[in-house]
Amino acid sequence: MDLTLSKDDVYRLTLQTEGWISGLHLAALSLKRSPNPLDLIRKFNGQQRDIASYLLEEVFLHQSEHVRTFLMKTSILKRMNSSLCEAVTGVAQSQETLEMLELQNLFIVPLDEQRDWYRYHHLFADFLQRYLQQKHLKEWMIAHENAARWFELHGL
Repeated sequence: MDLTLSKDDVYRLTLQTEGWISGLHLAALSLKRSPNPLDLIRKFNGQQRDIASYLLEEVFLHQSEHVRTFLMKTSILKRMNSSLCEAVTGVAQSQETLEMLELQNLFIVPLDEQRDWYRYHHLFADFLQRYLQQKHLKEWMIAHENAARWFELHGL
């Protein structure tokens, strides 16, 4: 895309996008329009206009209501397991939902071989957290309260 980026800038973008090729492409488009590319690279996250639009229109809105609700509420978590997801969402069968998200390559990363713990891709989590907070503030607060109770109950 004819961008003049240092190796450090390319490395930083690769880390921030976790190698997600579409994320790198969207970052490059944003960089071409940016009056301050270095600042954009430093602050690059899932709330950037191009990334957020892509995730909303091409990913999030194509999910069922159940999956969208699950994604939003669990996005507040840095890492999650089925028990924690059930506490945050109030819905059983979270393990099945986590496994389905992984099978669909829906920006979820298993953190162990047993597939007990997961996390979302950082850009996707940023997008979901902001969407939940802006569009569903009450649910955002309830999700945090439910997570806090779970962590307290489990001594964390």
